[in-house]
Amino acid sequence: MGRRRETRTTDAWPAWSSWGCCRGRTPACAVSWTRREGGAGVRTRPLAEISSRDLRPLLDEESEHWGQALLWDYTDVSSAVASGLERRALTGFVLQDGLRCVGYCYYMLDAGRAIVGSLFAAAGFRGQGLEESLLDAVLAEAQSHRGNDRVECQTLFSTAAEADGRFARAGFLSRVRHYLVRPLAGPVTVPEHRWKLRALRREDLAPAALVIHASHRGSLDAALNLTYATPGYCRGFVETLVLRAGCGRFDPEASFLAEGPTGPAGVVLSSHLSRTNGHICQVSVAPDTQGSGLGEVLMTSALAAFASEGLATASLSVTFDNRRAYRLYQRLGFRLRKEFAAHAWVRPPARIELPA
Repeated sequence: MGRRRETRTTDAWPAWSSWGCCRGRTPACAVSWTRREGGAGVRTRPLAEISSRDLRPLLDEESEHWGQALLWDYTDVSSAVASGLERRALTGFVLQDGLRCVGYCYYMLDAGRAIVGSLFAAAGFRGQGLEESLLDAVLAEAQSHRGNDRVECQTLFSTAAEADGRFARAGFLSRVRHYLVRPLAGPVTVPEHRWKLRALRREDLAPAALVIHASHRGSLDAALNLTYATPGYCRGFVETLVLRAGCGRFDPEASFLAEGPTGPAGVVLSSHLSRTNGHICQVSVAPDTQGSGLGEVLMTSALAAFASEGLATASLSVTFDNRRAYRLYQRLGFRLRKEFAAHAWVRPPARIELPA
């Protein structure tokens, strides 16, 4: 089989989903039918056969759903999905009830890995196993090609209640993550500290990426997310956040680099997910500075900036097993909004080694 060609874009996709998809290939799954209660049939079709006009009502419903559930304005992501459909650049499947699109899921290619994106079903079609069947088809498609030596997914944007079991059955390793939110109604106090904090500049992107990579070396997050595997991947991640609105609109007023005696010691990157919700995209502290309180300084500095901008809430995502970070976020007033999971699979004989 010839080498697969990738098409890349970074417009509006959530930051872990920088993507590219092959064109012109017939998906492995043909049209199939699933019986609903009462005998009605819902069919599964390749996403490449659907136009953006066909999918638009479902995308609009999805945007409204995540806006309410996660305080996340999803319209830019939905527009990127529609654009990908028009270019026939997405790989995935759609559920149709008659001519109406009622669910969809897709994956994207990035440097030898496939990243599974949204898994969404319309209200009235959830909880019947339809989403799980859709996920099965997408995972089988992503795993069946030799060019995809790794498949990853974070199920923040999933309405499937039983997705975790399907990932486990397909051989994925998984860990629980939490999407946390806190109100910004009260004052935010930044502790006294010895570090010099300054607004992130363009020339800081490379040093910030090095701090992020070093802080994740040997971590659970690095094992499950290739983004943190090398300084180069981290640099691409930072550029996506800062330069290409990869996780909401970048907020330079709430993004800081902390300098210590020997150079950059920590970084926080922030964005606006909506007009009222600020998001901590990434906070990292260099290994030799961890445990010193710098993480709290960076977090409270970002939260204070959000409050001064008139935002109502702040959000972030964290792996549940990262107990030190989780305790800090709880102490700062963050509370659970949604539980989801990070999933990763590599083609045997390769293995993912999770830290003890």
